[in-house]
Amino acid sequence: MYRIEKVSSEKIRPLRHKALRQGKPYSTTGYLRDLEPDTLHLAVLVKKEIVTCATFYPEEFKKAENINAYRLRGMATSKKHRRKGYGKKIMKEAIDLLKQKKCDLLWCNARLVALDFYKSLGFITTGRMFEIKDIGPHYVMYKKIQ
Repeated sequence: MYRIEKVSSEKIRPLRHKALRQGKPYSTTGYLRDLEPDTLHLAVLVKKEIVTCATFYPEEFKKAENINAYRLRGMATSKKHRRKGYGKKIMKEAIDLLKQKKCDLLWCNARLVALDFYKSLGFITTGRMFEIKDIGPHYVMYKKIQ
Protein backbone atom coordinates (compact mmCIF):
# COMPACT_ATOMS: atom_id res chain seq x y z
CA MET A 1 0.00 0.00 0.00
CA TYR A 2 1.21 3.51 -0.79
CA ARG A 3 0.13 7.10 -0.36
CA ILE A 4 1.15 10.40 -1.95
CA GLU A 5 1.74 13.40 0.28
CA LYS A 6 2.82 17.01 -0.02
CA VAL A 7 6.04 17.26 1.99
CA SER A 8 8.84 19.71 2.74
CA SER A 9 12.03 19.70 0.70
CA GLU A 10 13.94 18.54 3.79
CA LYS A 11 11.94 15.29 3.80
CA ILE A 12 12.92 14.41 0.21
CA ARG A 13 16.53 15.59 0.15
CA PRO A 14 17.87 12.24 1.44
CA LEU A 15 16.27 10.42 -1.52
CA ARG A 16 17.50 13.10 -3.95
CA HIS A 17 21.00 12.52 -2.57
CA LYS A 18 20.88 8.74 -2.76
CA ALA A 19 19.27 8.49 -6.21
CA LEU A 20 20.50 11.62 -8.01
CA ARG A 21 23.59 12.97 -6.28
CA GLN A 22 25.31 9.92 -4.80
CA GLY A 23 28.97 10.62 -4.13
CA LYS A 24 28.42 14.38 -4.26
CA PRO A 25 28.05 16.74 -1.29
CA TYR A 26 24.65 16.68 0.44
CA SER A 27 24.45 20.43 -0.20
CA THR A 28 23.86 19.66 -3.91
CA THR A 29 20.42 18.25 -3.05
CA GLY A 30 18.95 21.66 -2.21
CA TYR A 31 17.45 23.82 -4.94
CA LEU A 32 17.21 27.62 -4.84
CA ARG A 33 13.42 27.50 -5.21
CA ASP A 34 12.78 24.74 -2.63
CA LEU A 35 11.38 27.10 0.00
CA GLU A 36 9.29 29.38 -2.22
CA PRO A 37 5.54 29.41 -1.53
CA ASP A 38 4.57 28.22 -5.05
CA THR A 39 6.94 25.25 -4.94
CA LEU A 40 5.30 21.85 -4.58
CA HIS A 41 7.15 18.82 -3.20
CA LEU A 42 5.45 15.44 -3.50
CA ALA A 43 6.47 12.07 -2.10
CA VAL A 44 5.20 8.53 -2.50
CA LEU A 45 5.35 6.73 0.82
CA VAL A 46 5.29 2.98 1.24
CA LYS A 47 4.59 2.36 4.90
CA LYS A 48 6.52 5.34 6.28
CA GLU A 49 9.40 5.29 3.78
CA ILE A 50 9.66 7.92 1.02
CA VAL A 51 10.26 5.85 -2.12
CA THR A 52 9.61 8.44 -4.87
CA CYS A 53 9.83 12.21 -4.87
CA ALA A 54 9.47 15.17 -7.22
CA THR A 55 9.55 18.96 -6.97
CA PHE A 56 7.56 21.41 -9.10
CA TYR A 57 7.76 25.20 -9.29
CA PRO A 58 6.75 27.97 -11.70
CA GLU A 59 9.48 28.73 -14.20
CA GLU A 60 9.27 30.29 -17.64
CA PHE A 61 9.65 28.01 -20.66
CA LYS A 62 10.46 29.72 -23.95
CA LYS A 63 10.60 26.70 -26.27
CA ALA A 64 6.82 26.16 -26.55
CA GLU A 65 3.75 28.32 -26.23
CA ASN A 66 2.46 28.57 -22.66
CA ILE A 67 1.04 30.98 -20.12
CA ASN A 68 1.88 29.35 -16.79
CA ALA A 69 4.72 26.84 -17.04
CA TYR A 70 6.04 24.77 -14.15
CA ARG A 71 9.37 23.00 -13.98
CA LEU A 72 9.95 19.51 -12.61
CA ARG A 73 13.15 18.93 -10.65
CA GLY A 74 14.63 16.19 -8.52
CA MET A 75 12.38 13.33 -9.55
CA ALA A 76 13.75 10.16 -8.00
CA THR A 77 12.72 6.67 -6.96
CA SER A 78 14.71 4.50 -4.58
CA LYS A 79 16.44 1.63 -6.33
CA LYS A 80 14.42 -1.16 -4.69
CA HIS A 81 11.09 0.51 -5.62
CA ARG A 82 11.75 1.25 -9.30
CA ARG A 83 9.50 -0.15 -12.04
CA LYS A 84 6.52 -0.45 -9.69
CA GLY A 85 4.54 2.48 -11.13
CA TYR A 86 5.27 4.99 -8.37
CA GLY A 87 6.79 7.50 -10.80
CA LYS A 88 3.66 7.49 -12.95
CA LYS A 89 1.44 7.78 -9.87
CA ILE A 90 3.31 10.81 -8.50
CA MET A 91 3.23 12.49 -11.93
CA LYS A 92 -0.53 11.93 -12.27
CA GLU A 93 -1.10 13.47 -8.83
CA ALA A 94 1.24 16.37 -9.66
CA ILE A 95 -0.53 17.13 -12.93
CA ASP A 96 -3.91 17.15 -11.16
CA LEU A 97 -2.52 19.61 -8.58
CA LEU A 98 -0.82 21.75 -11.23
CA LYS A 99 -4.08 22.03 -13.18
CA GLN A 100 -5.58 23.61 -10.05
CA LYS A 101 -2.78 26.19 -10.25
CA LYS A 102 -3.71 26.91 -13.91
CA CYS A 103 -0.46 25.35 -15.14
CA ASP A 104 -0.59 24.72 -18.89
CA LEU A 105 2.89 23.24 -19.47
CA LEU A 106 5.30 21.12 -17.43
CA TRP A 107 8.98 20.88 -18.40
CA CYS A 108 12.21 19.37 -17.16
CA ASN A 109 15.83 18.61 -17.97
CA ALA A 110 15.64 14.83 -18.36
CA ARG A 111 18.55 12.47 -17.89
CA LEU A 112 19.04 10.02 -20.77
CA VAL A 113 18.04 7.09 -18.56
CA ALA A 114 14.65 8.76 -17.93
CA LEU A 115 13.71 9.64 -21.52
CA ASP A 116 11.47 6.63 -22.08
CA PHE A 117 9.69 7.23 -18.77
CA TYR A 118 8.87 10.83 -19.67
CA LYS A 119 7.88 9.87 -23.22
CA SER A 120 5.43 7.32 -21.76
CA LEU A 121 3.78 10.25 -19.93
CA GLY A 122 3.41 12.30 -23.11
CA PHE A 123 6.52 14.50 -22.78
CA ILE A 124 8.37 15.49 -25.94
CA THR A 125 12.02 16.38 -26.36
CA THR A 126 13.12 19.71 -27.74
CA GLY A 127 16.57 20.81 -28.79
CA ARG A 128 19.80 18.89 -28.69
CA MET A 129 21.31 16.78 -25.99
CA PHE A 130 23.40 18.79 -23.51
CA GLU A 131 25.68 18.00 -20.61
CA ILE A 132 25.15 19.07 -17.01
CA LYS A 133 28.53 19.13 -15.32
CA ASP A 134 29.08 16.27 -12.85
CA ILE A 135 25.65 14.79 -13.66
CA GLY A 136 25.66 13.79 -17.33
CA PRO A 137 23.75 14.13 -20.61
CA HIS A 138 20.21 15.53 -20.68
CA TYR A 139 17.42 16.65 -22.99
CA VAL A 140 14.86 19.35 -22.36
CA MET A 141 11.39 17.75 -22.34
CA TYR A 142 7.93 19.22 -21.94
CA LYS A 143 4.27 18.27 -21.79
CA LYS A 144 1.26 20.46 -22.48
CA ILE A 145 -1.32 20.23 -19.72
CA GLN A 146 -5.00 20.50 -20.52
